[in-house]
Amino acid sequence: MTDESIGAAAESASKAERTVTGAAIRLDGVVKQYRGQKKPAVQKIDLEIEAGDIVAFVGPSGCGKTTTLKMINRLIEPSEGRIFIGDRDVTGEDPDKLRQSIGYVIQSGGLFPHWSVAKNIGAIPRVLGWDAKRIADRTEYLLDLVGLDANDFRDRLPKDMSGGQQQRVGVARALAADPPVLLMDEPFGAVDPITRVRLQDKLIAIQHELGKTIVIVTHDFEEATKLGDKVLILSEGGHIEQYATPEEILAKPATPFVEEFIGSGATLAHLTLSRVKDVAHDSVVTARVGDSSQEVIARARSKGATWIVVVDEHGRARSWPSLEEVATKDRITDYIDNRLPTVAPSSTLNDALDSMLAASQGGVLVTDGRGAVTGALTIATIMSVIRGQLSDARAGDDQVSYAAYTEGQTA
Repeated sequence: MTDESIGAAAESASKAERTVTGAAIRLDGVVKQYRGQKKPAVQKIDLEIEAGDIVAFVGPSGCGKTTTLKMINRLIEPSEGRIFIGDRDVTGEDPDKLRQSIGYVIQSGGLFPHWSVAKNIGAIPRVLGWDAKRIADRTEYLLDLVGLDANDFRDRLPKDMSGGQQQRVGVARALAADPPVLLMDEPFGAVDPITRVRLQDKLIAIQHELGKTIVIVTHDFEEATKLGDKVLILSEGGHIEQYATPEEILAKPATPFVEEFIGSGATLAHLTLSRVKDVAHDSVVTARVGDSSQEVIARARSKGATWIVVVDEHGRARSWPSLEEVATKDRITDYIDNRLPTVAPSSTLNDALDSMLAASQGGVLVTDGRGAVTGALTIATIMSVIRGQLSDARAGDDQVSYAAYTEGQTA
């Protein structure tokens, strides 16, 4: 069995283990021609998206990626062609009813500013006639899913939340009626880089739990390779240059356009294919607020640790003190370090390195999908992996150069 077939088999097995609640999407000869323009904004597109996949649309400005996305839920009406969601031809359906069955997330969340978080999330369920208890239960579940405490955020207004928190609520609202398809238009473009990484990781964790079909538009090729099971690269007029896995695109660009588009970012994108979950983690010693400092110190020293992680009742990190800091108090204090560097298993090694540098730390805590600490990663481990990848990349470049040279000599 080849490496490729082994990889394909592993991918199929992984998908089989997941619960997929999404629906396949098919675009059949879809065209968008605006009146008064000679060239179509999107020329004839044929595209199939598998149920449960995340597909990232990427390309230069004006390539039609957002137009294509909006034609799926008919915020923009196609000029020609048909659109299928599952077995349904939705091209002729009532567009308002269609959009009630498709989640939609835009940049900055798009929340109603004078509505509470709970009212925002319950908007579509109310239209669909859900009763109050069902909406309340769904709201609490979704807030927990996106990493927000329902008791703290249920009654807040958007103006009382950060950009990242608003975006999480936007995702919760889009998922409120349990749609099979989620469309996301530059959803993380308006937040700072560290928040963006955390939102990306939260989306991957949500997708692992729910198995929706997600289509995301981004201008960032690195983000596309991190999030997408497949990446669709478009050029002007909605022309499909390549539609494949991130690994395939990086290894075998289909056209000169793709090669130029990924360009200098290709080496960086290669590094984004390595995830935190693929690297060995260090174990951590945890403690709770109120624990005896001396007992915690003794336990940490018995395991060779020089620091501990203080966690809450859910195992989520509150602070990361050294043993010297712990020894200054009789009991573990309730101090919360808001700049604590954390990454998810789905984070890339670049994400982990960025988090360390932003927090001026030599390591980062690894958390699961709900934020509980599972281990730690040091800068030495990450740099060792990155050096190995760069060495492999240079060796590959040398092989390509040698092959080109020998081919030229033979000719």
